[in-house]
Amino acid sequence: MTEGQRFSQVYLEKGAPVKDSQRMRNRVSAKSYELLNKDDFKLISLIESETGAKVPWVGSHHSLKSFFEKSDIRDFLDSITIIHQFYRANNNRNAMQWRAFISRVFKEENIGYQLDAQGGVHFFIDEEFEKNRASVIAGLDTQPAVKEAFEKAHAFLDSDPQDTSSAVKSVFEAAEILYKHTVDAEGKERLNGFGINKLLKPLFQDHLKANPTEVIAMDHLLDGFCDWVEAGHMYRHGQKVDEPAPPSLDFAIQFVSQGAGYIRALLVLLNCQP
Repeated sequence: MTEGQRFSQVYLEKGAPVKDSQRMRNRVSAKSYELLNKDDFKLISLIESETGAKVPWVGSHHSLKSFFEKSDIRDFLDSITIIHQFYRANNNRNAMQWRAFISRVFKEENIGYQLDAQGGVHFFIDEEFEKNRASVIAGLDTQPAVKEAFEKAHAFLDSDPQDTSSAVKSVFEAAEILYKHTVDAEGKERLNGFGINKLLKPLFQDHLKANPTEVIAMDHLLDGFCDWVEAGHMYRHGQKVDEPAPPSLDFAIQFVSQGAGYIRALLVLLNCQP
């Protein structure tokens, strides 16, 4: 039993993250009255000048509470960053409180956004996706070209609108660069099924020779890598039409996630080579 937790956070099925929520807005509205009340005039002026949105009048006063409850989602999210930046410059304690509260609301209300260290709002896929992303990036410091392509793949998923085609192409590029380093490819050799079977599998077989079961299991995983490569080619140059259909967001997320796994495996092998 999880003690001291709200029922909704323990038992309610959350489903896929959502892009907007009245509960989120109500909670931020209430917090704005508690935390921002002393600076509301400055913040209202800043929000209006930076976003072009109007903070509504309620009675004889502008109302941030009403703004958070009813504004367009773009203005709602922009204001979160504007308020954080205001307090970073003027009252760092309030900035930390604001960022911590917004991050908690996003998580508890299952909102599809996350805050960076500067208070910027970004799309959020899910916790496992973000952990996978961070752990792979942490291992790529010695592979700057791979790291750049891998980070671009995630940046394309974090754009508005999300660019799924470029995300797929970029994570493929990251895997291809690392593959070439791993097998010491020459000339114009590309990442493909033939190279995986002829060049990459023997390297893994030698690396894992002390564990015959894992050699066989890794062969199966590398067969999956061949299929991943073929799937990527469908969105790189495999559609013989004037306007290729972009992959769905679900496919792009799956493809990037699996690509991260193969990149991690190549990193382990490359780092163990003499």
